[in-house]
Amino acid sequence: MTMFTKSRDIAVPIGDAWKTLSNLGDIYRFHPGVSKSYYTSGKKQGVGAARICELQPAGKIKETATSWEEGRGFTLQIDPIEKAPPVKNFTGQFRLSPLDAGRTRVDLVIRYDMKLGLVGNLLNVLVIRSKMEEGIEVLLDGMKVHLEQGVDVPNVKSLKKLVAA
Repeated sequence: MTMFTKSRDIAVPIGDAWKTLSNLGDIYRFHPGVSKSYYTSGKKQGVGAARICELQPAGKIKETATSWEEGRGFTLQIDPIEKAPPVKNFTGQFRLSPLDAGRTRVDLVIRYDMKLGLVGNLLNVLVIRSKMEEGIEVLLDGMKVHLEQGVDVPNVKSLKKLVAA
């Protein structure tokens, strides 16, 4: 199993971070790698809430909440639908921790296994893990910009401009 954790300290209270993060249908507003996202479940929060993320430049995944701790975090089961890497048992766990009254730490723990046996493991070492880590860094940077500056982050080019400003 591959596992890694990425974190960001964000200059907003934990309640504000939770309000944005727990609105699963709006991830497209801060994740530059997601062109469109929408609920696929009647449930909007809690275990069983689910969304589709259409990825840039191509691809689609379904994410379903498998654990939910109100105000603190959740775990998503991530299922590739189209044009996704050959992974299985793929989860992302978001955890929020207050640093002080106006700052929050966001941790994102990624876990996955590779399909394709030795070929998949080799692909993971050569390409997939680094691409996954890069994608998570972009997600967290986009979330930070969105929460601190109050702007949507539609793509990586916009994110780079906003971070540089």
